[in-house]
Amino acid sequence: MDSLAIGKAARQRQGGVAAVEFALLVFLMLLICAGIVEFGRAVWHYDALAKATRDGARYMSTISMPALATASATAEDLVVTAATAAGVPNFTAADVTVTCAPTACASAAAPGNVTRVIVDVSYSMTLGIWFPFISRDGKSGFDITLTPHTTMPYMR
Repeated sequence: MDSLAIGKAARQRQGGVAAVEFALLVFLMLLICAGIVEFGRAVWHYDALAKATRDGARYMSTISMPALATASATAEDLVVTAATAAGVPNFTAADVTVTCAPTACASAAAPGNVTRVIVDVSYSMTLGIWFPFISRDGKSGFDITLTPHTTMPYMR
């Protein structure tokens, strides 16, 4: 066998090895890319919810004392509107909690009764939906709960 034939056979074997290496590495690279996208989505939702809680807390901290008792619903609507506008899916007012401290918002009668307002969110989302081979209890992915909150001093 001459050296030309040996070189051609070696190149053909090498082409098969490169295809196998690519098949193994492309799977790993796709997993890494999908993980980056999923992590980015979780950070995006957390940031949107944190900004929404700031909007609700800012509103509650500037409302007058007589209106404070009924302003919680409006603050919840502000949080839901801001989160929905930022692209957080399936977010409702049931995920939002507005409280005043040390006295409850509804029972505050004098300006000194409330010193701060707190807006909490508890939002559940599923991570790993791009990984169908990772499942628990027959469900793809796993659930996490995002819990941003904002505390602001009451200004009135």
